Amino acid sequence: MLPKQTNYNVGMYLRLSKDDERSGESLSIENQRKVLTNYINEQGWTLYDEYVDDGYSGTSFERPGVQRLLEDAKNGKINLIICKDMSRFGRNYIAVGQYVDYIFPMYNIRFIALTDNIDTANNNSASMEMLPIVNVFNEWYAANTSKKLRAVIETNAKAGKYKTTFAAYGYDKGEDENRTPVIDPETAPIVRRIFEMRASGANLRKIAMALNDDGILSPADYHYTKAGKATPLYSHHLWSTQAVKRILHNPIYIGTLARMKMTTVSYKNHKVIKRDESDWIVHENNHEAIISKELWDKVRELEDSVSTGKSTKTGEVKPLSGMCYCSTCGTKMKFTSSMTGKTPQNYTCGLYARFGKQYCNTHFITLKALESVVLADIQRQIDFVMNDDKAREKYLARKRGLNNLQENADRKRLQDITKRLGELDRLIETAYEDRALGRVPEKVCIPLLEKYQAEKDTLTAEYDELHQRTQTEQQDEADVDEYIRRLRSYAGAEQLTRQMALELIEYITIDENPNDKKAVRDIHVYYKLIDKPLKDRKNAHIGRVDASED
Repeated sequence: MLPKQTNYNVGMYLRLSKDDERSGESLSIENQRKVLTNYINEQGWTLYDEYVDDGYSGTSFERPGVQRLLEDAKNGKINLIICKDMSRFGRNYIAVGQYVDYIFPMYNIRFIALTDNIDTANNNSASMEMLPIVNVFNEWYAANTSKKLRAVIETNAKAGKYKTTFAAYGYDKGEDENRTPVIDPETAPIVRRIFEMRASGANLRKIAMALNDDGILSPADYHYTKAGKATPLYSHHLWSTQAVKRILHNPIYIGTLARMKMTTVSYKNHKVIKRDESDWIVHENNHEAIISKELWDKVRELEDSVSTGKSTKTGEVKPLSGMCYCSTCGTKMKFTSSMTGKTPQNYTCGLYARFGKQYCNTHFITLKALESVVLADIQRQIDFVMNDDKAREKYLARKRGLNNLQENADRKRLQDITKRLGELDRLIETAYEDRALGRVPEKVCIPLLEKYQAEKDTLTAEYDELHQRTQTEQQDEADVDEYIRRLRSYAGAEQLTRQMALELIEYITIDENPNDKKAVRDIHVYYKLIDKPLKDRKNAHIGRVDASED
């Protein structure tokens, strides 16, 4: 049996959450301190230390003050814990019950919640019998408060109110009721630069390094400097890839205010998680954009690309980096650059490079040979669109896998179905009227209505299918037009660049090296917007390279 305590070293616990601040002076830290200090002095106990959590929710015990309190209690530095009421100690009834009923008794620690008359030294009191109910009520209060706060936050988000501590980098908070974002002329050009660099093919690391090399303040440093506050010591004061990524994925820069993007697991678990994009509250054209929608879409396309681009040791990203695949095993080709210069820069099968020839062959090809054949193929296509009047028609056929006869037949069938559906509606309406007026017997009318309705259902389903196909055809035309526009923009190009590759090429597959050095092998180039996103050779444009050039 544990010995009875007679001399007490007291740990005084004080807590105030942001929600409690609304309750006024009675719950303030200073008021709690005054009430508890007077009681401790009246009892003649020794105050060992006070433990304060100011601005922390009671639903979690991951609070610095309470953690220090519990650590000192377990180490025997204190043997009595006192707080103003149970809700100050915590609003999680399971955790509170575990400490009061099991952990504190195990360490022979007395616990007092003063205004609730809770004292573990007097287990037979009515207040102790009510303790489980008090704990449940305290948690219910936390849950109810959380629910109300979430409702307020959601209401503000739906109203387009820009509620945030700091405005997004590149913007300031406006002076109107909704605090509508307004462009910050000092940082908006940096945002444009980040998007333009990414659209040109620079990876996140290269962008961050460029900003750091130019001495541009990171977003955190800029915000604190502008507010006249010292930057927190934990900051490394540099742009990181994550900071660049957050900017590149924030639709605020095209004038779209997206709120409720993040949430917490629950009122007990405050871990922040991302909400599904379909659950965001979005206000388009909410404020002045920093970048164009075209630039935003260009970056999105690049982000969705198979290639993220890997920098060499000199910081260069090769034009075809991350786009090349082994045609045999489907693994990405690995770029290799010899330190001695004896072996030319080349690509080899990634599976072969990691595990050896028992898993795949080398598919070795020099960088020079690969870039040469890809550039030549692009130049041929540029020449094709510049000089062939039927280039658009041929690209459409390539993308759709259909001929114009099929397309025309679909359009004609849609017209016929639309006409017949109108006729059926009139026939059904007439049949109903004839039945109502007694001109046609019911036994004749009902089979007619069933026949008309069955035909209508069948034609409606066919119409929906053809209409969807027609919509796809319209998108195909837009894709082909965009592809031709991109090709034309590179007319006269004599060098393959990273930006050119990113805008035109989806990926490339490389065949195995032939044994015959005089033979040729195929390089399959799959182009964006016109080739299906499948590794299917029939969809690829084929370039050939002499084996001897490898």
